[in-house]
Amino acid sequence: MIQTSRVHKPRSRITHSMLPEKLEIFKSLEGWAEKNMLPYLKPVEKCWQPQQFLPDPTSEEFWNQVEELRKSAVDLPDEFFVVLIGDMITEEALPTYQSMLNTWDGIRDETCSSLTPWAIWIRAWTAEENRHGDLLNKYLYLSGRVNMRQIEKTVQYLIGSGMVSFFLGFNF
Repeated sequence: MIQTSRVHKPRSRITHSMLPEKLEIFKSLEGWAEKNMLPYLKPVEKCWQPQQFLPDPTSEEFWNQVEELRKSAVDLPDEFFVVLIGDMITEEALPTYQSMLNTWDGIRDETCSSLTPWAIWIRAWTAEENRHGDLLNKYLYLSGRVNMRQIEKTVQYLIGSGMVSFFLGFNF
């Protein structure tokens, strides 16, 4: 049995996340989303990748590059790392955010491969944001300035605890 640091009470089941009127709005915006949002998605081959900003592990200069990264990080204030850790933890929780979005009426992606504009956007957004988490994680690790084990445990606790969406019942 998986143990968590606190007792977790699951919420009661929610059948519908939106009132019918709001659902109708999301459905009516599908064409707009396809026309105005999906064009902003770049092909993977044209996107930056985390490795472009990190020491190249295939290079003979890898260890020198790591040493340079560590030297540049040594005088950065602790507050800098607190912000990077917070950002990284947020990015690492992406599976929770995508799971939550996949449950919403109007944008639900029950197959995780739906071709609706909302589903395509959510998956692409998750993939885009995942790169940020990868870059931050590797930078923090290579910097040698933070306790990665504690950060990793925090991420595991966060994702394992689930998420109560503040959007449910939110009047927007």
